[in-house]
Amino acid sequence: MDNSDIKPSTIMLIAGGAVLFLSTLLDWASGNDFGFDGASGWDTDFFGLHGILVAVIGLAIGGGVALNQFGNVSMPDKILGFDHDQLHLALGLAAFCITFGYQFASGDKGIGILLGWLASAVIMAGAIMDLQGSKGDATPPTQF
Repeated sequence: MDNSDIKPSTIMLIAGGAVLFLSTLLDWASGNDFGFDGASGWDTDFFGLHGILVAVIGLAIGGGVALNQFGNVSMPDKILGFDHDQLHLALGLAAFCITFGYQFASGDKGIGILLGWLASAVIMAGAIMDLQGSKGDATPPTQF
């Protein structure tokens, strides 16, 4: 595959997945109100498995798109009946719901939670761009 013509949506998916994974390593909650030093997305005592799920989503989307684009790895056309663009959108929406939902939890928020929901929003935007681009066979509207 010629890598000189990388689509902007591909860059958004790879960068969004990488930032989403990195956001789980940063503080999601600061320790001022909770009596501890802070909690990252990997702290299962505070966040359960939500942070780990967000990290897996980031790795799956960013790594999968990067392998498909640069590693000459052929992925299956459909996974569980969904094509890649639909799957990226669904996983990005799940990560967005998890990370954005923590914005409304009590206590101080860390920088990781902010980066998490911004990165998942970028993933959703890239997936929507890919979904719109895959409808290239449609004819433009005409006048009556």
